[in-house]
Amino acid sequence: MDSPLFHFSRNQTWLHQKLKNHYLDEVGGTEEAIVSLNGRKYRIDVLDKEKTTIYEIHRSNFGGKFSEKVKDLLSLSKLKIVIVHPIVLKQKVTRFIRDSNTVRVSYYNKRGDIFTLFEKLVFFKVKFIPNRMRFDILFIEEHVLKESEGFWRRSKRRKYKIMQRDLLSVQEIRKFSTRNDFINVLPEKLPDIFTNHDLAERLEIQGGIRRVRRIPGCITYSLCKLGILNRVGTRGRAHEFTIRA
Repeated sequence: MDSPLFHFSRNQTWLHQKLKNHYLDEVGGTEEAIVSLNGRKYRIDVLDKEKTTIYEIHRSNFGGKFSEKVKDLLSLSKLKIVIVHPIVLKQKVTRFIRDSNTVRVSYYNKRGDIFTLFEKLVFFKVKFIPNRMRFDILFIEEHVLKESEGFWRRSKRRKYKIMQRDLLSVQEIRKFSTRNDFINVLPEKLPDIFTNHDLAERLEIQGGIRRVRRIPGCITYSLCKLGILNRVGTRGRAHEFTIRA
């Protein structure tokens, strides 16, 4: 019999469903549960069979309503939350051209890496709680299906709409369940007090000069919000950081 806190429904997609299946195979339980909390209802992706751990699959940034949802769910003292975030390494794109009834297939290597996580975490408004929160970062290969829907007015190029996303494979999983898991992203031989420039010099960041400059700020801002770093002063115009004891 269902717990009065949880109700169950089903809503299928491709990539999302396959990621849910991955965790259902691993922990058992139920998919598409509805949590009733303070008069509000939250849909969660997977609830384990003990009804103690929630698995939330989230592709976009972690701000707005998602942060509010996580914060509210953490108010239930017995619940643990695993946030599952897929990062695309390789992408197959199938384009269906409606007027000519033809199909074009392309393959791309994406720029996804562990630093991509921090580009999304800058929007997260919840302090990290060891033993109650975990981030599972899944590096994946996906298949995107697109269908043509006319042409762009200025460029006259074909315009496509994404019809579906599918999971081809999970190539690696990296889990962040402790403070040290986050701290280990920082480079070795980092000064006790450091700036974003110190990070940029020591991290191997791919993707061009703009990304090299942006990522260190994403890391320090995110880790401060998570409660893992402290901002302790300035060096010229640069903020200084240290690892929180």
